[in-house]
Amino acid sequence: MMEMVLITVEYGKEDRAEAEVLDCILPLDPDASVRRTGFGGILILETSLDTDRAAESIAGSLSRLVRSAIPVDQIVRSEISEIEEVAASRVRIGSKIAVRCRRRGSSLPSPKEVECIVGRRLKGIGCAVDLKNPDQIVRIEIIGEITAVSVRPPNRSVFKARSSRVQDS
Repeated sequence: MMEMVLITVEYGKEDRAEAEVLDCILPLDPDASVRRTGFGGILILETSLDTDRAAESIAGSLSRLVRSAIPVDQIVRSEISEIEEVAASRVRIGSKIAVRCRRRGSSLPSPKEVECIVGRRLKGIGCAVDLKNPDQIVRIEIIGEITAVSVRPPNRSVFKARSSRVQDS
């Protein structure tokens, strides 16, 4: 089964960013591929590598265009009930959680409302919401009709890219 990593890249430079990502990942996984989302600045890497390892490799490479790499646990339709189900199935019961949502082109409520709805559901199954010092971050990336959901400890939630960016003159 292919694992997925959501990659944010410099808007308008998706072609070059895709090449950078593949240059980094293909030596580790020759069958990896990148697909477009229909939204500028967002790519999805499909790989047989562990998502954390793939995200860490991408973020650790010297890239001019990659901004961040987010390990994805599951992609679902952009419906609150499906997002809640995945989040509830992935969190550790009793853990302190923070819900973070970004929305791009969707009819779902605002990101803050999505965070509150999912947070309430997780409180209902025994988690505590702790925005300052969570054990786990529930990351919800709404991308039109699909949503990527990830549950990770804070230090493994988003891998920020090391930058080799140079000022264009």
